[in-house]
Amino acid sequence: MPKKKEKPTWSFNEKNPLGLPFSHGMECEIALLTADGGLPAGSEMIHVFKRIVEDSLNELIGILQSDYCPKMIKDKLVGMPQLAFNEEKGDVIVQGYKIGGDIVNIEIFGRDGNVAAITYILELVTPPATHLDELIWWLQTLFTIAQQVTVPQNLYLCSTGLPPLIKEYMRGLTYSDHHHMGGFKDEYEKKRIYNIFRAFVPHIIALTANSPLIKGAPTDIIKTIGKDPMHLRYAAPGCVRSIRLMNNVSMLSRNDPKVYIPHLPPNADANYFLSVIQKASIADAKFQDIFPFSEWKTVEFRISDAPLSISKRIGIVLLLQALALKARELSEIPDVGSYSIVANRHESILRGLYSPFKSEYIPDISSVNREFGDAYLGNKNKPHTYMFQAIQKMLEWLFEPLKKMKIYDKKLNKDFDGISPFISPLVLSVFGDVDIAQAPFGECEFQLLLYNHYQHKNPQSPTGPMVLRDLIKATFRSKDPYYTPIGGVVPQKSLKWIKL
Repeated sequence: MPKKKEKPTWSFNEKNPLGLPFSHGMECEIALLTADGGLPAGSEMIHVFKRIVEDSLNELIGILQSDYCPKMIKDKLVGMPQLAFNEEKGDVIVQGYKIGGDIVNIEIFGRDGNVAAITYILELVTPPATHLDELIWWLQTLFTIAQQVTVPQNLYLCSTGLPPLIKEYMRGLTYSDHHHMGGFKDEYEKKRIYNIFRAFVPHIIALTANSPLIKGAPTDIIKTIGKDPMHLRYAAPGCVRSIRLMNNVSMLSRNDPKVYIPHLPPNADANYFLSVIQKASIADAKFQDIFPFSEWKTVEFRISDAPLSISKRIGIVLLLQALALKARELSEIPDVGSYSIVANRHESILRGLYSPFKSEYIPDISSVNREFGDAYLGNKNKPHTYMFQAIQKMLEWLFEPLKKMKIYDKKLNKDFDGISPFISPLVLSVFGDVDIAQAPFGECEFQLLLYNHYQHKNPQSPTGPMVLRDLIKATFRSKDPYYTPIGGVVPQKSLKWIKL
């Protein structure tokens, strides 16, 4: 009997770390929950957060001074991390870090301070990375430390857009990932990259939607297609995929085409951006789906629900990097129109990968750039009907930039049949032979599957707590960058565009 292939363990590639075309940093908002899945009492959290931050500082210093810390990262550190006080956040850990010829001070660990009330959001922020290994190392290290210091406080990390037992939506108490991309050649390139991100906002919402439960249940009965319980299709048309985004109208862009973030022509400046979204100042305008005028000179992508794993996080990093490379290569980025983005954004929030793809509001983008138009709209004879089909075409279109980044590479990814395990979760979700269900199948469908499973297994017991238990376990296991709760096989033989 042949031996079972051992699962590889991720490690920092000191000899040949994988470079990123653009610098990339992340802000990860993580829920801190009590054992019963609720939010800890506000009066206690001031003191608890202080202990968490202080304990984290000691752990982090120990790691950064040890042999476990790669030389590349040690060379970028400006001193050791320090405890500091932020008027909005309270105690935070600050790390000086070199990026190019500059030094930035990053509040890498603390409480999210974007709302005035005492919140329960743990914010983990990576320094800006120039290499993929560097970004993965920081994510793994910060998540590992966070888990080590919160469990002794009887608190548990849950990485999802909205923890399933939350009784009602509360402003500021939802959880997302923010991506900061930098290292552009000039302002013109930055605008082009912002424009391509804007065009694909609905696609990325559908890929990252991960908040389908509230009050311990979905918003409707879970309707599935198929008879095999291990191979159901979780169409669930009445189940909202991102309850977080459906309710979050004050800290992101409004779902109104008249004031939605605009396509930026080469000569557009911040004043033009402000005039369209109807904000008085840059400080007042930062809570948008994408913000191209951050103080760090980055493009900030802010819309994704918090995913369950580091693997999925890195997958979205690679997707954004590939889109940015495409923006650099294309002669022109067409404006797909605010009306079409808003319409598809709304549908993606409601139905995720299963949402209808609405093309009736899209202008004649093929006349501006045929390659872009074909990728965005689909073939003339077979236009996209559903969002998952639009995502399939997007991933196919991005094969070359991802191959250039060695994400598709037989030698580098020999343990994974030539396909990086970090892009696999995205490809699997729309193309794959998923182990436990039928594609399309993302993390929100995974939560619906868990709910469906426990509800049928024991209909007399509350289902929400059992789902939460599994989400906490998944968050704990995400210390392993290769871990993904959705396993399966990328069907290369049927995907002719994967040419290795």
